[in-house]
Amino acid sequence: MLMAGTSLEILSINVWHVLMAIGNLLILVLILKKFLFKPVQNILKQREEEVGKIYSDADEALSKANEDKALYEQKLMDAKSEADSLIKLASEQAKRESGDIVSAARKEAERRLKNADDDIELAKKKAAEDMMDSISDMVIDLAEKVVEKEIDKDSHSALIDDAINRLGDSL
Repeated sequence: MLMAGTSLEILSINVWHVLMAIGNLLILVLILKKFLFKPVQNILKQREEEVGKIYSDADEALSKANEDKALYEQKLMDAKSEADSLIKLASEQAKRESGDIVSAARKEAERRLKNADDDIELAKKKAAEDMMDSISDMVIDLAEKVVEKEIDKDSHSALIDDAINRLGDSL
C-alpha cells in the first residue's frame, strides 16, 4: 500500500509550494513592471509625443505653405493687373503721341502747301510783271519805230507781226 500513499503525494497539492510560486510570480511581475514595463511605456509615450510633434509640425508646414501659396497667388494677380494697367497706359500714351505726330504732320503739310501756293502766286505775279515789262518794252520799241517811220498799212502789219514773234520768243 505504500504505492498508493506515494501516488497520492505525487498528486497532492502542497499549499506552500503553490503560495511560494504565486509569491515568486508576484515578485517577478513587480520587478518586470519596475524595470521593463515602465521604461517601455515611457519609450512608447516619448514615441507618441514625437509622432504628435511631427504631425503638428507637418500641419504647421502645410498651413504655412497654403498661406505662402495664397500670398504668391495674390502677388501674381497684383503683378498681372499692374502689367495690364501699364500696357493700357502705354497704349493710350502711344495713341496720344501718334495723334500728336499726325496732327503735327498735317500742320506741316498745310504750312508747306500754303508756302508752295504763296510761291506759285509770287512766281505768277513775277511772270506777269516780266511779261508786262516785255510787252511795255516792245510797245515802246514799236512806238519808237512808228515815230521814226511813216507807216503804211503793210509796214504797220509787218511791225505788229514782228512784235508778236518777239513776244512769243520771250515767253
